[in-house]
Amino acid sequence: MRIARLLNLESDLFATVSTFVGQALLRLGSSLVLTRLLAPEAYGIITILVSVTYIVEMISDLGGSVPVIRHRGGDEPRYLNTAWTLRMIRSSANTIILFLAAPLVASIYGTPLLAAPLRIFSVTFLLGGLESMAFPLAVRRKRSRIIVYSELGATFASTLFAITFCYFVSRTYWAMLYAILLGRGVMTLMSYGFYPEARPRFRLDREAARDILSYARFAMPSSMLTLVLNQFDRVIFLRFFDLKLMGIYGLAGNLAGQVEGLISKISQMVLYPRCAHNFRADRDTFSIKYYVENARVFLIILAVPAAVGGAAQLIIRTLYDPRYALAGAVLQAFMLRAALLALASPAEDMLIATGESHIILVGNVLRAIWMFAASVTGYALFGLMGFVYGMALSGLPPLIYYLWLQRRKGLLVVRYELYKVGFLCGLSAGAYATSSLLMALMPALRIRF
Repeated sequence: MRIARLLNLESDLFATVSTFVGQALLRLGSSLVLTRLLAPEAYGIITILVSVTYIVEMISDLGGSVPVIRHRGGDEPRYLNTAWTLRMIRSSANTIILFLAAPLVASIYGTPLLAAPLRIFSVTFLLGGLESMAFPLAVRRKRSRIIVYSELGATFASTLFAITFCYFVSRTYWAMLYAILLGRGVMTLMSYGFYPEARPRFRLDREAARDILSYARFAMPSSMLTLVLNQFDRVIFLRFFDLKLMGIYGLAGNLAGQVEGLISKISQMVLYPRCAHNFRADRDTFSIKYYVENARVFLIILAVPAAVGGAAQLIIRTLYDPRYALAGAVLQAFMLRAALLALASPAEDMLIATGESHIILVGNVLRAIWMFAASVTGYALFGLMGFVYGMALSGLPPLIYYLWLQRRKGLLVVRYELYKVGFLCGLSAGAYATSSLLMALMPALRIRF
């Protein structure tokens, strides 16, 4: 009975975790096959395409589906259609801008052949804009499983297409480019299979537009700041260290990114819609429900960084060549960052659900100030690991700010927060002790490929 509850396909939490793992395995399998069929230059082209579109996406960010999920009238046709219309205008503008700017971007990279794929790739914005409002509506109604299962299906279709096209038609970057477009198109088509009443129509309701754009005034600068923060460490790293350490740092960062991605996914797909629903339904019980009803969510998002952080040295030693041994210490530091994210992200969800939209910008400003000051100071005092821990602790100021704001609004229950910290510390200590014992008993343990 208990196993059946844990493997509940209709549970948003189970769906989010299982599909995240499924997509990770599909990406791994795809890379193992495609790297044997494609030259590295093909991956270089796709990396540039994805990076450029990501930059354009972040600069023009309006806040996604957050206002639709939070607002009391977010499921009304006037609100949904206004949100869709604004998104469609933004997506169309992004497509036109990237299409026209493609030759300029190609010249910046010194690769003229980039212009054609950039123009084709600009269609991804338009495909995203055409998507119906069914997915934001599903999150609002606490049925995020609709989205994550659809994402898994689209990922499977695009992966299968990329391998087939590459094997039988052309072993070039066009295989991956068309596969990404196919995946985006599949998601758009599937969105029309849910909630027929949410099928979009062009409409601009003044009140709804005002609410959406009022959130966007914080979301847009916050997204641009996020863009800077995501690149800050890589830009400054080579100023202080060499390429060898950059490779070690990048390896640990890629592993940590998977953990942080899972935390963010659960936060967006499971926790935030619950908070928004409970705040709309009954503000008096909102705070206690946040802690009691989400206990399992808290345990999962805290357990992963605690376990990986405690066993970081064992993981690196078992999976990788001895030349990457230092990545174990770096991964431990990054899991501290992930643990801070696991504590801060739920608090952020709770506060945004109450209408405190400005905190996304304030949190990023605090993170940026700390990141710059602490990483440089850490490097000056302790070298590499001082720099790494300076970066890893960048989530601390936002967490303190969120908890302070929770307390000021009467939403903080200190007892439950201490339970979370205690669980985090206890599990990480246990994982560290266990992994240390295993390394002592089996010093030559390593998986060889």
